Amino acid sequence: MALFRYEATDPAGKALRGAMDASTPQEVKSRLEGRGFSAVAVLTETVINPPITGGKGAVSGQGAQGTVGGNVPAASPQALGLFFRQMASLAEAGFTPAAALGNLAPRTADPALSAAAQRMALATGKGASLAGELSRENGLFPAHIVGLVAAGEAGGFLPFVYDEAALGAEQDEALGKGMWWVKALIWQSVWSVILFAPVFPSIDFNAFGKTVINYFRALLLLGVPIGLALHGACWWGGRWWATPAASETRDRLSLKIPVMAKLARTRALASFTRVLRKLLAAGVAPETAYRAAARSVPNSVLREKFESGAGVLRSGLGLDAAIEASGVMDHDPLQLLVTGQQTGKWLETLDQITAFYQEEVARATEAAKSAQKRVGVIVTLVSTGYVTIAATHGLASLGFRFTEGMEGP
Repeated sequence: MALFRYEATDPAGKALRGAMDASTPQEVKSRLEGRGFSAVAVLTETVINPPITGGKGAVSGQGAQGTVGGNVPAASPQALGLFFRQMASLAEAGFTPAAALGNLAPRTADPALSAAAQRMALATGKGASLAGELSRENGLFPAHIVGLVAAGEAGGFLPFVYDEAALGAEQDEALGKGMWWVKALIWQSVWSVILFAPVFPSIDFNAFGKTVINYFRALLLLGVPIGLALHGACWWGGRWWATPAASETRDRLSLKIPVMAKLARTRALASFTRVLRKLLAAGVAPETAYRAAARSVPNSVLREKFESGAGVLRSGLGLDAAIEASGVMDHDPLQLLVTGQQTGKWLETLDQITAFYQEEVARATEAAKSAQKRVGVIVTLVSTGYVTIAATHGLASLGFRFTEGMEGP
């Protein structure tokens, strides 16, 4: 199934734009004409219906050779942010996706993104869906970005989508920005223990040369290998952690840590309401708009919760009921949505809620960074305490050993 955008004239003679899930353009035309619509023109096709679940599913077009569930780490947030910010500027200047990608390919510093842009420029130049091409890049682009682009193709507002993708990447970058010293603190704590641990067991006052040999033997045969193994394990673990295959584990864990859970929820809600508002304003049908907005949520667990609300729309209830069924939105913003729907100010209310959650994202990001700093300081204090206690104990033991066997007067 695919999402087709269309223009048509309703039985009252009013021109309408919308989108419909169907297998072929002919099916769209047939269904609309069966409802009394005329002058039906099917405009574009975007593949957004296959499920997007971190590491388990994929968004792909026909003939896809890779998926968003690949085992390649996603591009860095900094590289993605710059890439999509430039895509937005080029799109606003009138560049087609193929032209924008062709323009960026030779100028993109990240080798993987540069090569991907070249491939996608060729494919989209031949009429392929940009979302489908993003999904073929084996995990280079996160699943929610694929969903965002699919939504933008459906609603005809790709510049907004590029900006949204850039914003999400920049928020990821902001979370880690300036945190290098936290990593440095933790690693200096690890190495201080590794370097200090062999000191006192090696000391022999009666044989200084033997003391030095014993220390370096313990350091080179035990301490350094352990330290290098830890570095290697962290590097490989970090590389796996950034792959789509780890996204569900990563997202579930983030929701179990209070400070990270708040950041994940506020980011999910801000993104969801922003994209939903744009889709509805573009004339996309509510159910299709809701599902596309749900797919733009960065956290895969929360994405699934939002997608579960689509069944409520199929039963005939409103968007507010679908959002409530997902269980993600807080009570007060949800009541604002209900009021907005009842007063006919649905879009204005969505704007207000998006602004509220975006402010919450900024506060939650600072709280998460503060938590990381506290962890670094705590680890340093623990390692410093261990070294101090071990040194005190070692010096005392050496004192007893030095006086052992000494004869009294």
